Amino acid sequence: MCHYQKGTKNEVAFVFSCPGAAEEAANKPAAGRTGNNLQQLLNILSKKYGEKIEWSREAITITNAWSHIEHRKLTGRTEATVREVLTEENLTRLEAELRPVEGLVITSGGMAALAVNALKSAGRIHNEVKVLHIRHLGLRALNQIKVDVRGEPILSVADQLAKDHSLSSPQAGRENTMKRLEVVAAEIGKELIIHEL
Repeated sequence: MCHYQKGTKNEVAFVFSCPGAAEEAANKPAAGRTGNNLQQLLNILSKKYGEKIEWSREAITITNAWSHIEHRKLTGRTEATVREVLTEENLTRLEAELRPVEGLVITSGGMAALAVNALKSAGRIHNEVKVLHIRHLGLRALNQIKVDVRGEPILSVADQLAKDHSLSSPQAGRENTMKRLEVVAAEIGKELIIHEL
């Protein structure tokens, strides 16, 4: 099932927008670039906040606001519509997938936030469950982060290469992505501390 993976623990769920071509090919949720970024984020979270919560991909639940595969080659689009995401049938499915989660639901992207907010406001997610919205883990959204966790500007790949000739373009890009994921992890960590999770 490429839209949903039940975690071995009931502590954390990540909700993305919908499965795409990478998820279809891998037959699992959060594959491809987004999946790689999720794995890196989980690694950071595990190192920094792993005492109370298990942040392995196997432990967390991963689902999507819309369960149908969407990509241009298949459907001519990359997202479901708001109307589709908010149908009762879809929300009931998402509610069932999130029901076991007892700690934290992290939404990644606008459609995920929309669907989870609809459930939360209708009382269809446990009151004790905290909901945290983060930016989408794709590069387009991550690249909007311009400052690292130390408050230093994140240089463009071109500027990094001009400054350090020993770097390759892919290496500089990976370093930038890691800096941006550290920012996302810090945002999640702040919420963990606030909510004592």
